[in-house]
Amino acid sequence: MLTNSAHSGYFLYHSIGMYPGKEQELSDAMAEFSKVWAAPNDKQWGYVLLKRQDFIDYWRRIINVPKGSTTTCESVTDGLHKLMRALPEGMLRGKRVLIAADCFPSLHFLLVGLAAKMGFTLDTVAMRAGESWVRQEDFLERWGPDVGLSLITWVTSTASARVDLESLVAHGRKMGSLIGVDITQAAGLIPFDAMNPKVDFVLSTSLKWMCGTPGAGMLYVEKSLVRELEPEGRGWFSQNNPFSWDLDKFEYAPDIRRFDSGTPGSMAALASLPALRWHAQQDHAELAAWNRKLVDRIIARADALDLALHSPRDADRRGGSVMLRFPDKPEAAAITGALGVEGYSVDFRGHLMRLSPGNVTGEDTIDAVFDITEDTMSRRKRRFAGRGSAALCDGATAQTSSADLLGSLGALLLAGQVKIVDCTAELGPETPILRLPEDFARNTPKVEIHRISEYDADGPFFAWNWLKLGEHSGTHFDAPNHWITGKDFQDGATDTLDVQRLVAPVNVINCSSQAAADPDFLLTADHVKAWEREHGAINPGEWVVMRTDWDARATDAEAFLNDDPDPHEDGSHSPGPTTGCMDYLLSRGIVGWGTQCIGTDAGMAGKMSPPYPAHNYLHRDNCFGLASLCNLDQLPPKGAILIATPLKIAQGTGSPIRALALVPQG
Repeated sequence: MLTNSAHSGYFLYHSIGMYPGKEQELSDAMAEFSKVWAAPNDKQWGYVLLKRQDFIDYWRRIINVPKGSTTTCESVTDGLHKLMRALPEGMLRGKRVLIAADCFPSLHFLLVGLAAKMGFTLDTVAMRAGESWVRQEDFLERWGPDVGLSLITWVTSTASARVDLESLVAHGRKMGSLIGVDITQAAGLIPFDAMNPKVDFVLSTSLKWMCGTPGAGMLYVEKSLVRELEPEGRGWFSQNNPFSWDLDKFEYAPDIRRFDSGTPGSMAALASLPALRWHAQQDHAELAAWNRKLVDRIIARADALDLALHSPRDADRRGGSVMLRFPDKPEAAAITGALGVEGYSVDFRGHLMRLSPGNVTGEDTIDAVFDITEDTMSRRKRRFAGRGSAALCDGATAQTSSADLLGSLGALLLAGQVKIVDCTAELGPETPILRLPEDFARNTPKVEIHRISEYDADGPFFAWNWLKLGEHSGTHFDAPNHWITGKDFQDGATDTLDVQRLVAPVNVINCSSQAAADPDFLLTADHVKAWEREHGAINPGEWVVMRTDWDARATDAEAFLNDDPDPHEDGSHSPGPTTGCMDYLLSRGIVGWGTQCIGTDAGMAGKMSPPYPAHNYLHRDNCFGLASLCNLDQLPPKGAILIATPLKIAQGTGSPIRALALVPQG
């Protein structure tokens, strides 16, 4: 199997397919369209409609159906909606529509909304407890003569489980039901013939194994059924002769063209044509054999790591993907991120990691993927304080008891050989506070200090104050439940977190010169790797902080916040990490991340994908954030200990802190 080495780590055929030369062929097709569409003549529509018909004809051959039975749609959901609303009035009233719980969720959302309008009951066959896909026997048991329509998912997107279509269709025919099939997750990889067994309609997209573009959906309807359907969205192209404009003599076309409505959208079909043309030229048996070989190798490596298989082990009951089950979503997310940083494209859904190797995927990349997975899992097991390895200590320290070590530390502190650096900004009415757009969220109030007494009638022997401040004011701590991605951790609040994790070695990455030159400087994974090569590896359970010397601005709120002058920008200009940087750091097993700016993210991080990666990823992984740190220029790159302890606020999302660093002297 020939592969494209530039994309050999690509495992995302369940999402967007890839083939050699795709970028250039897509670019050429769009350039050709631009040239034709911009020409000062009347040739455009002939060109566009012929190309659209080419797209339709490729799909007809893929699923082996006759002319006049296939058309375009925007998506699988759009195609199903058009089909359902075109059914004869009352056809499904009082009947059941049958679907499996492991269908593509978008289709279920649609059917739930249509049930009341069309008078049918949506019957969703559930998965058995602890199982990964709906059992076929359970689906058949629920399929009685009162089922007016059944929508079958050929291969599931959640487990890559493939049904025995022949037995399902045979049963459905006995029940007298309309039978539709969603073939999206295997179309183009596993042969599908809509005529054997014969079904009433088929839905698919040109994405995934077909390697096309979004918006290029396909709807097939059996020709005898087509004549019974009256699409709601009818228009001039719904007629046999689109140029028959007699307002009182509209008549549907006798074939699938009745679904074409007004002027058909064709851009997605044109953009997908190169992929469909490439697919038509391939040895499809070879494509399937290559996929199966790689999936078998993936399963073997997963078994060696005791990773649970969430897909059928039997290849004949499986699509082209394999899903692996991790203990929880953060683990799957962190490993996916770690792989992405190294150039391996996989994704996750909840606690599942999904791998779909295709024609460009290299066989040798599978071992690399699982070597990274194994290393990341190992590091993450050691990331909580008290679970580290003695190998992280040098030989002398490993032989020293904790009592001796603490005694030595105490002596060194008293002798001034360990310096305590205050990494905390002053907290008061002038402390800069994060400003959010007024139409987006409610803002934290400025800090207020109110006197209760000062050796006077309100308190003759003492002075004290009461404060008004937000949890995230000044130098502060972000607990996991500060962000929606960390809201479900039982130990994710300031009163429930593990305090053993708050005191840890700190890695200080100096970006002060870059931030001085560019306030929007972004720290990347490559920057961090270069820092590690110079200073040593970041170990599990350690802090990582980004030194920018931004604290020099702290006495000037406007300079510190550095908001963009354009009110429509909804952002500020301050340095921070990229998404890939956070992926990499979490793969190293850090306890938390800190900056010298108002927040843990860059000022313009709202425009990243996903927005605010430091908040989003840190707290998804039950890690901590530190913001508005000071005096990081007094810390070495490695060798200091950071103490960052929030107040024990009941269910607190964060707290102002007094951040202290223990720094060796001499």
